[in-house]
Amino acid sequence: MISAEDKKKALSNPSSVFRHPADVVDSRDLDVVEKTKILKQWELDARLLQVATEEGMTDGEHSLFADVKKAQQRLQAPPLKEDGAPTKAGP
Repeated sequence: MISAEDKKKALSNPSSVFRHPADVVDSRDLDVVEKTKILKQWELDARLLQVATEEGMTDGEHSLFADVKKAQQRLQAPPLKEDGAPTKAGP
């Protein structure tokens, strides 16, 4: 059971609540709208990590970008819009 506090936390930092993007899709405690929002945030986080890695700003953390995209497809959730990503990575 996911608490209201964990739901709120997952919307801003999904990896602090879920180990893997597929766990979001499989959760019975979230509705489709909540899952979609969490996966969009996770997509943005993954994009930002990719940019930081490209710029040598990380310790080689593994990006879950491909896993997020698979989870979005399973949920049939739309990805970030072209103007939605505030980085050079863009969708």
